[in-house]
Amino acid sequence: MQTIMPLVLALVAVAAVLYLSYLFSRYLAVGATKINKSKYIKIIDRVVLGQERMIFIAMIGKKHYLIGSSSQSIHILKELEEADLSEEVAGSVKLPESNAFQNALKTFLTKKDRDHE
Repeated sequence: MQTIMPLVLALVAVAAVLYLSYLFSRYLAVGATKINKSKYIKIIDRVVLGQERMIFIAMIGKKHYLIGSSSQSIHILKELEEADLSEEVAGSVKLPESNAFQNALKTFLTKKDRDHE
């Protein structure tokens, strides 16, 4: 019993440290979200073009802009018109996922089934 007690205490201590680490990381994540939240600027969509190069569609107030960003600079490439945006983007709702992957998978599986027959 005397040899098991230090082992149990060490196990409880490790579990406590892990739990406290989890709580602290959640606290930091909530704080980071509050810092990054903006009242007037929203990033609607973004595309990575390469290492440290991206383009964004940003809604600033009620206007939409196409913005290019690299490690050295940020430029407004174009102010987007309502006609340039789909209904979902204009309403600042995230675009639905494309069905391209699903269609490609169906095509592949259909071709695979025909090859096995």
